[in-house]
Amino acid sequence: MDIFEQLAHIARNGIAVLRACAARSPYDVASVLGLPLSQAREWERLAEVYFGPADSPRRQERAIAAAEAAGHSLERLRIIERHARTLRKRGQAWALREELCALAGTVDEVNAHGARRVRELGAESTPRAGVRFSRVRGGMRTLTVCGDQHVITALEKALDTRVPDGTTAPRTQALAAAFWDHVAGDGGVVKPTYRTVIAVGLNDACTILRGDGDDVILGCSDGTTMTGAQWLDTLDGEIYAGLFHPTAGPVNLYKARFANWKQRVLARAETLVCPWPDCQVPSDRCEAHHIEAHVYGGDTTPANLTMLCKYHNGVNDDNPNAPPNRGRIHRVDGKVYYRSPGGRWLRNTHDNTALGAMELV
Repeated sequence: MDIFEQLAHIARNGIAVLRACAARSPYDVASVLGLPLSQAREWERLAEVYFGPADSPRRQERAIAAAEAAGHSLERLRIIERHARTLRKRGQAWALREELCALAGTVDEVNAHGARRVRELGAESTPRAGVRFSRVRGGMRTLTVCGDQHVITALEKALDTRVPDGTTAPRTQALAAAFWDHVAGDGGVVKPTYRTVIAVGLNDACTILRGDGDDVILGCSDGTTMTGAQWLDTLDGEIYAGLFHPTAGPVNLYKARFANWKQRVLARAETLVCPWPDCQVPSDRCEAHHIEAHVYGGDTTPANLTMLCKYHNGVNDDNPNAPPNRGRIHRVDGKVYYRSPGGRWLRNTHDNTALGAMELV
């Protein structure tokens, strides 16, 4: 069997490849196969479709059997999924997957048939109402709001009335200024109920307090950053200072009253964003996580705590003696790492990871 025949064999076994991916972390798949992480994640999502919980398990079984019998490739399964996932009603997606997996013909013919069936079934295409926030880039964030057409149009008209006559700025910029004017005025602003933790290294603190902090960038637990000069403007009775050991991690917190509150503030200062690779949830919206699970003897001490978002706190492999499934969080030389099921040590590459307290000591 030459190399092309080997490729053809793999192409005819898309389901088998997904079955193997379902048992591995996307980080391990990307590393071993030399793939972009984005592609490994796409395979992971496709594997979860065929080997995870389904609202139509019998159709799922028949679709898998049909795909295996016909020797469908990963690309064919990906195209089938692109059409099936647009169907929202219960059972519709799996009905289409089963139909397309059993369909003979080329990949292009299956693609055309899938698009036609989606149109016939009247797939829901109306955007869902919601609010989304992007990560910080260059000191800016993007706010995206989707809502009722009349409400959004009324807001647009309200903003137009706030744009000064004769303005030469592009409309997008003029509306942005009008939006913040509206929010700060009668539009109203809801102040957050949490207190943001700011991580400051000792050397940087000395620089800032000398009045030379314009070029010092500090990370905040709400996912934003600020300069040292901006931090000085916020100093009041609600600023907290934590003590961190270079290799052991968080040690203590001053101006603290209650242990649980103290430990959470330390964890937020150390981990300004969920440490799971690629996660973007700021620590203000994370949960306290025992690195060594309490049920397995882990202590509730600062060095054994970190902040994980609700999702990753739930999927972390807490039992160190069980076969690895999703990977788990560890502390190594004082810093928090993720270890994949395949043994790779990774850290979150979010900008604020490098601004956490343990990076500053």
